[in-house]
Amino acid sequence: MPEYLWTARLEAAAKGQGVSLTSPQTLAGDGSDRRFYRLLGSPTAVLLFHPFPPGGDVNENDSYYLIGGHLRAQGVPVPEIYAYCREEFWMLLEDVGDISLEAAIKRQTQESQIRHWYRQALNLLADMQIKGKEGFDSSWCFDTPVLHRPFLWERECGYFVQAFLNRYLGLKTTMEDLAPDFERLLTGALPPATNYFLHRDFQSRNLYIAGGRLRLIDFQGGRLGPLGYDVAALLIDPYVNLSPAWQAELLDYYLELITSRLKVDPPAFREQYFHLALCRNLQILGAYGFLTKVKGKDQFARYIPATAESLRRRLMERPGAFPRLEELTAELPGSKR
Repeated sequence: MPEYLWTARLEAAAKGQGVSLTSPQTLAGDGSDRRFYRLLGSPTAVLLFHPFPPGGDVNENDSYYLIGGHLRAQGVPVPEIYAYCREEFWMLLEDVGDISLEAAIKRQTQESQIRHWYRQALNLLADMQIKGKEGFDSSWCFDTPVLHRPFLWERECGYFVQAFLNRYLGLKTTMEDLAPDFERLLTGALPPATNYFLHRDFQSRNLYIAGGRLRLIDFQGGRLGPLGYDVAALLIDPYVNLSPAWQAELLDYYLELITSRLKVDPPAFREQYFHLALCRNLQILGAYGFLTKVKGKDQFARYIPATAESLRRRLMERPGAFPRLEELTAELPGSKR
């Protein structure tokens, strides 16, 4: 941990929590520029440091603190936030351990256990979507307050074109080339419907197992949006790369779960889900292109072939619906010809 992080405020917060700033353990980060340190104590705690949070009057750190407090108050199993120092860009958090859902699934051979953890994840998701909406204040969002059409156009479709097709693959494809496909895609992804709480990155590396139950992290990008987006993020997650059969089974389970609690039309949900999953697939490829080429995080490149194949397979469910995207998938890494 850098010496400049050891301030009087942090020392007081650590002392109050019973943890030590001496000999912190650096934890592996994610695709962001945030840094994490485990502080020793009984129990341990995690120090999150993010000196350049994006946003304006409300920045990403603020969103983590505000949305995290809201979700915890609503019974969603997120880490407790012990202390937040906005001026010094740090937070002291409950430690939820080292076992991600990804790690647990990859070392699990029994289907019953895989089913157990994914059903628990989907139950957690449904609770978060419904309870998280209650009392949610969009002023907590450092980014957009809702997953709307301009957001998907720029941050899913545009990200795919610029970060993946152009920068990663070196193609000259433009947004105009794909505009007809993208227009149809977003029309299907966002029909008029009720919005619920949306995590936006609900996948196996943001779910941890502690004390026999799942805990959720990285909720700072939360906003309102359609039910199907976070389901897609979990089921098409390339870190685990669930088979189509597993995805279908778990989607059925989620639909049973959500229709028991909300008035949801299953065929309409499935139709929207198909389009949202395509959007998410484009976003993932854009993210991996950006992380690999711009951030120099080459470890993400190994997930590109499976993600590209997932996109190709999904497009082939409806041949001719997105002709230009179909044409492109034939050239993507990992595509089966």
